[in-house]
Amino acid sequence: MDQTSAPLTNPLIPGAFTRVLIELRWGDMDAYGHVNNVTQLRVLEEARVRVFGSPTAARDAPNVVVPGAGRTVLGDGLPDVLGRASADTDLLVLSHRIEYRTPIPYREGPLAVDCVVSGVSPASMTVGYVIAEPDGAAAYTVAETEVVFVDSATGRARRIRDDERAEIEAAVSAPVRLRHV
Repeated sequence: MDQTSAPLTNPLIPGAFTRVLIELRWGDMDAYGHVNNVTQLRVLEEARVRVFGSPTAARDAPNVVVPGAGRTVLGDGLPDVLGRASADTDLLVLSHRIEYRTPIPYREGPLAVDCVVSGVSPASMTVGYVIAEPDGAAAYTVAETEVVFVDSATGRARRIRDDERAEIEAAVSAPVRLRHV
């Protein structure tokens, strides 16, 4: 069974999730020979944008399909609510919780970033992640990010609209298993 047709499993995520495959670059390495902690935060950001849509989607360049390129987002998918909200909403990070469990060595081939929606409040949503080997052999980093919906015109937090809330709540799964909660 190839990677795109195998069932997605991750022991740190008890429910459904979406997997994003992210390629590392040699420059992602630090002096200790592993992926730097700041780079890991950027990997989480990239996964969040690929899963939920670009927070600048209203002005991004169009997507181009490259024949022969593999899929980078696997699983059932999560709502593109952030991309659709971008026309009148800024989506700002309120907080991150990150546990670096073991160093990530450089390799050719992608890392898996498994993503879930683990919570929703009146003006924000919580995204959980696990950075792991695509085959599940190792989990490197476990994290959560709270994203706040902010009205672009006023600069103030705005309530999540009913249609957005319905989509987000339908996707809510159990939170990732952080050790230090």
